[in-house]
Amino acid sequence: MGWIAFYALVAVGLIVALAVWRKWIAPWKDARELADAIVEKRPPRKFLISGNPEARHVGLALETLLDRRGDLEKRARESESSAQTILGAMPDGLAVIDERRNVQLINPEFRRIFGLAEKVSGGTLLELVHNASADRLAVEAIRQQEPQRGSIEISRGGTESREMEVTAVPFGENSAETKGAVILFRDVTHFRKVEKMRRDFVANVSHELRTPLSIFRGYLETLLDDPHQPPGELLRILEVMERHSNRLNALVEDVLSLARLESPGMELTLSEVDLPELLHSIMRDWEKRFAAKQLKSHLNFPGNLPRPRADETRLQELIYNLLDNAVKYSKPGGTIFLRAEPAGDSVRISVTDQGSGISPNDLPRIFERFYRADKSRSGEQSGTGLGLSIVKHIAQLHGGTVEASSELGNGTTISVVLPVRVAAGSG
Repeated sequence: MGWIAFYALVAVGLIVALAVWRKWIAPWKDARELADAIVEKRPPRKFLISGNPEARHVGLALETLLDRRGDLEKRARESESSAQTILGAMPDGLAVIDERRNVQLINPEFRRIFGLAEKVSGGTLLELVHNASADRLAVEAIRQQEPQRGSIEISRGGTESREMEVTAVPFGENSAETKGAVILFRDVTHFRKVEKMRRDFVANVSHELRTPLSIFRGYLETLLDDPHQPPGELLRILEVMERHSNRLNALVEDVLSLARLESPGMELTLSEVDLPELLHSIMRDWEKRFAAKQLKSHLNFPGNLPRPRADETRLQELIYNLLDNAVKYSKPGGTIFLRAEPAGDSVRISVTDQGSGISPNDLPRIFERFYRADKSRSGEQSGTGLGLSIVKHIAQLHGGTVEASSELGNGTTISVVLPVRVAAGSG
């Protein structure tokens, strides 16, 4: 009987222990495993904890916490992706530095500007850009807590130097722990070149206008001082004034034409051009001009010449300028050749003269505005210096290119290559 009581007591004890385990120990062990999985970022075995209402509540709370953490991580990833997208789309190089000028963040454009590999990160601003002026701007921006601006020149690997506009904007004025600056690098090389071209253009136009105007003024003063000039001298004066008046008119027309070609709203009136008919018509128009300088002309094109889609008025202007340039630099008795031929999906129009030719140093620059290969030529023979620049602009508006070849003493050939079909949106 005593043994029965003992076993009964042991059984009761085991039942109680099992109940305690299930209700108080096992649930908290499950809760601990759940918490460890969340901390270690492992998928939990289960969330539902049975046996203990408090443990069950803790399990549900941990599940909610995990869901919220997932949402926060997703938002963080989205924010980081958005930030990277914005930084990647920025046209300026950007670097974020701390108070000691250690670089904390850079964007892809910054890497491109300074030739940095993807694996390069960290270091000071000076170590990455190798420019003391940019580093000084950053120092002053942080020290004075005011934006600083300046310009620097950089050159990498023997390439042409580029001018960068640098802006340093400080942050963290009221927090010593987060002080630093955002440094922006903007490539302004193209804008500086355009600005220089504009200044040079104005200076050149002013110079070209000054010569005929000075001659007009001089002869007008002569006539005012002595109106009764001998008929022969009066005729000579009027002829000189007429010649320079024509030169002045040609300059104004070329400047206006170039301005129209360079305007953003310039549109072409496209149509299929019958090149043989156009070229014959142009050569007839130029017969008197050729004869006046005792020049012979020769027109050549094959029978299978394609019909390019082009602005016929602009195309005529292009060929006029090529012929005008050839006539000016041809010697009396020479021949001018006008040719047209297929060139793959394009057509090539060329004008060749038998003049003195152009030196190899001058040849790459003849399409620049106001550039003259022969500096000794002056007056009417030299032209306005804008003809070949107009040719280049008309060709580019049609999606074409210009070419030049020359040999000193053996003449020059200027060619324009135009696509038979112009890209959509050109007119």
